[in-house]
Amino acid sequence: MNREGFTLLETMIAMAIMLVAFSSILAVESGSLSSATKTKEMTIVGMIAKNAMIEAELEFEGKKFTEVDKEKKAPCPEPYQEFSCSRLVKEIKFPKLSMDALGGGDATGGAASSSSSGSTGANPNTTILDQITKLVTNYLSKSIREVTIIIEWKRGKGLQKYALSTYWVDLTSDFQISE
Repeated sequence: MNREGFTLLETMIAMAIMLVAFSSILAVESGSLSSATKTKEMTIVGMIAKNAMIEAELEFEGKKFTEVDKEKKAPCPEPYQEFSCSRLVKEIKFPKLSMDALGGGDATGGAASSSSSGSTGANPNTTILDQITKLVTNYLSKSIREVTIIIEWKRGKGLQKYALSTYWVDLTSDFQISE
């Protein structure tokens, strides 16, 4: 009996192999499309954030930090209305530093010493350094701001966020000797 052709079992096995191969190809292609979509979104978000940062810089130009809104929310430009844009301007608080807090009482880093009369008192160098440190940290707190641009958009059922921060310095800020 010499028959030509395939049996039903051989055909079913060949179909199963093809199904697995096509499923694998489809899964890889689907992942590739998803990755391309995420890449496109991140490119758009990066451009929107850069544009928002440039707009903020133009808005800040020639103004003091007290003249600028601390929080601003605006719609993203055409054709990106599905993204929301917001800006936060935050004052940087520097820690209150003193020579005692740094572990030293005098300018050389040693402990505060007693005066020659035997009474304990603050070293004049420590007091001056503490005052200078206080003045400098006050000045830096008033002249430096953290500016954060936040872009939000929906992806599927979730909400995605992208934040871009930078620090801006107001070089025209007044240096006040007294508080």
